[in-house]
Amino acid sequence: MKNKHLIFLFALITSVMSCSPSSEELTNQGKLKLSKSKFKEAISLFDAAIKEDNLNADAYNAQGAAYMSLEEYSKAQKSFSMAINIYEESEKDFPNAYQFYYNRGNANRFQRDHKSAILDYTKAIQLDGSISDIYLNRGLENAEVNGISLALEDFDKAIELSNEQDKRIFLHKARVLIASKQFDKALNTIEIAINLDKRYGEAYYYKALALSGKTGEADDTVCDLLASAEAFGYSLAAAEIQKHCD
Repeated sequence: MKNKHLIFLFALITSVMSCSPSSEELTNQGKLKLSKSKFKEAISLFDAAIKEDNLNADAYNAQGAAYMSLEEYSKAQKSFSMAINIYEESEKDFPNAYQFYYNRGNANRFQRDHKSAILDYTKAIQLDGSISDIYLNRGLENAEVNGISLALEDFDKAIELSNEQDKRIFLHKARVLIASKQFDKALNTIEIAINLDKRYGEAYYYKALALSGKTGEADDTVCDLLASAEAFGYSLAAAEIQKHCD
């Protein structure tokens, strides 16, 4: 009778253990929380997933994304680095490994570690060169540390990959052109962004800056552009209107 009880107890324990969620299941539960902006709950689930399997690169990557949403960039960088370490030391195939480097590049960018961000974006591009956002973000970092030539090359590649349909790329390219005082090119570029979205407030703002840079004054046309920027929700336009147009 005693042996039967022991066998039953062992069977019960085995049944309970077999019902525990796997690392992959915990990761998927965390991703669901992440999609609902429940970032701290997501992180707890990713922690549990990693406890079940400390080689779960997907869990580390998703955990890093949750930390990014909380603006805890240092913690995000560490999570992405763990995913990268697992990838680099494994013989397994990781079809989306470029995401690990792209995401760590973003964490580095927000911490203003421009050179490390560029290295990560470059590695991501080597793994998958078809993602326009990677070129866009590397272009932004190149503009910070390597000059406008490399930045413009990245922006042009991003434009090509996005089939010329991403207004953000044209906006950022125009900003770099304005900074280098290439006002005519900036105006042509920003006009494309506005044609893609007639209510793109930020684009009207930078068009105003490019035009005033070209003419050396804030005339009625510049003020009208700033008014459009403010009307379409770009809050920085208000200060420029007060400064130059009232």
